[in-house]
Amino acid sequence: MEQVLCVTFFGGFSLSCPGGGKVISEQERASQRLWSFLEYLCAFHQNGVGQEELIAALWEEGEEAADPVGALKTTLHRARAILKELGFPDGKQVLLYRRGRYFWGPELRTDAEELEELYAAFSAAPDRTLPAVLEFLPRYQGDFLPNAAGASWTLPLRTYYHTRYLRLSHSAANRLWELGRLDEAIGVCRQAATLDPYDERCQLLLMRLLHASGATQTALQHYSQVSKLCMDQLGVAPSPELVAFYQEIARIDASVELDLRIIRRRLLEEEPVEGAFICEYAVFRDIYRLMARGMYRSGRVVQMCLLTILERDGNYPEARRSAAVMAELERSCLSRLRSEDVAARLNANQYLLLLPTASYENAERVLRRGLDAFKNTLLGRTVAVRTSLLPVLPSREMSSQPEWRESGGAVT
Repeated sequence: MEQVLCVTFFGGFSLSCPGGGKVISEQERASQRLWSFLEYLCAFHQNGVGQEELIAALWEEGEEAADPVGALKTTLHRARAILKELGFPDGKQVLLYRRGRYFWGPELRTDAEELEELYAAFSAAPDRTLPAVLEFLPRYQGDFLPNAAGASWTLPLRTYYHTRYLRLSHSAANRLWELGRLDEAIGVCRQAATLDPYDERCQLLLMRLLHASGATQTALQHYSQVSKLCMDQLGVAPSPELVAFYQEIARIDASVELDLRIIRRRLLEEEPVEGAFICEYAVFRDIYRLMARGMYRSGRVVQMCLLTILERDGNYPEARRSAAVMAELERSCLSRLRSEDVAARLNANQYLLLLPTASYENAERVLRRGLDAFKNTLLGRTVAVRTSLLPVLPSREMSSQPEWRESGGAVT
């Protein structure tokens, strides 16, 4: 019977034999050199691996090795001993060395090659290969050799297979949607979005699938999570496509409703909330335009404020610290503003506010109440908040642009 060795690269490195029950993985032993040796030989097993090529991969530029050839002999001996644990009678017949090149005796079946084959097959015949794709996708538990991220040779392969996985997941989810199998499509897309939360193409498809399945509120909540992640980790707003779809499904349901009392009840907030109304930037923009329209006839004055978080040295906080500080600012400062005030996250370090108040001085007084509370928190004591105030212009007076009036830089 032909010997077969199964290799897993995605999410971690492991070796096993079909039906053998025994699995050996990089988690079981401490020698990184040994596992790097086996990983490289498995990744490039098709034509064998030359000794000089292997030395260059295992001892990268700047890394000294007194006797790399001797070290390879020792590593080969240890690798053969490990392979015998899988049930092979003779490690020398599993991992071969001939004329300066390393070869595998048994046939190797790798999950990386399986992904590549499925990707090509699905592109040619999606319906025929869909069952095999759905069986494979849950086995993709992470990127190519994540524990070998320090090895430069793994980087292009990691990027390549990651992209292949995302595209295959996206295509499979779309095909399932076309077939009316929404729950399966959502599952495929959710797994991909979990493994790569920054892939907005997949996040958008997940929102579309949730909306199509009737779970519109779940889709809206998912957008809020994605938006917060983009702000906290990348310091940017979601893509225009995500924002546009969010706005589309956030509108009131278009189904006919004759009882105005029911509509009124739906529009109410479910629970009373203290402090400013906190919303997405896209919603903030619509509220701003609505207030600007109303000011022309009513004469009402609205102040717009920009809050910017800075370190004491004037630099922006790093991403993780910035996320914590902004969360504290929302909890301790914005919650103390008035219920008619409106707030939206502009980016990783800034909040925009709309303060319906008669004067610049009144707006400063409103802000001071919240910023003083923030200043008394543990995080608030370590950063500065720069505030800028500008009156909102009535919609018919946009041609005249007054200068910014600032409150003197850092105020906490």
